[in-house]
Amino acid sequence: MFGYVTPLEGELKVKEQAFYKSAYCGLCKTMGKRVCNESRLTLSYDIVFLALVRFLLTEEKLEFVNGKCAVSPFKKKPIMKSNASLEYSAAVGALLAYHNIADDVKDKKGIKRTLSRFLLFSAKRMKKRAALPDLDAFIKNKLDELDALEKSDEVTLDSAAQIFGELLSEIFANGLEGEGKLIAHEIGQHIGRWIYIADAADDYEKDVKRGEFNPLTELAPERIRISLTLELEAVSRAVELITPYDDGIMNIVKNIIYLGLPYRRDKIVKEEK
Repeated sequence: MFGYVTPLEGELKVKEQAFYKSAYCGLCKTMGKRVCNESRLTLSYDIVFLALVRFLLTEEKLEFVNGKCAVSPFKKKPIMKSNASLEYSAAVGALLAYHNIADDVKDKKGIKRTLSRFLLFSAKRMKKRAALPDLDAFIKNKLDELDALEKSDEVTLDSAAQIFGELLSEIFANGLEGEGKLIAHEIGQHIGRWIYIADAADDYEKDVKRGEFNPLTELAPERIRISLTLELEAVSRAVELITPYDDGIMNIVKNIIYLGLPYRRDKIVKEEK
């Protein structure tokens, strides 16, 4: 994914910041064990958000250990132990990274295409180690559908965002059951739409200069703001349906939705103006 889904850390309590960082480090380590060390380079905040939502919906027991990492090799810090949600999120991150690299090989030009070809061997290994063939097939089908739409005369921002929302909807809900699955579908659907719209707005000027596709044929900052705000409202309605087993995790998720994403929205819209 794209790294947009972040908390506004200055508004988190100290314990919440520590938890978020421990989950981030735990996911990084899990990616190394569950997939491969190369996959750790693809870790994004969006995948951490996926793990946080899965924590809330599965209510699994979370454990921590004091450990070291490559970024901070001389000082121990709390790191979340590997668990089902981290392992799933690690595998999803690997699949998304593979498909992103494969798309760059197909669509990009020049040095970026050459670099993507170099990375493709490791990406294929990551995909294999993720070991989620059904989800991998679903992701490929949705990305192929999105690619075909983007190359057609019928593409609109809404129709393209809808496909990416459907992709994230399945990623968030995969393997869950009952009410939790329905809530995850809603969160994934509207987070996916938000990410697609935000990324289109963020990359608009760059894409125009490079002659690359962008669904924003005309830049309308206020339209972008309204679209992103509506998606956030839909995400918040879904999150409010969760009965939290851990108020701290819920506070982090709400921080992301009510503070972190609006901050990114305002920054993107301001830059486009």
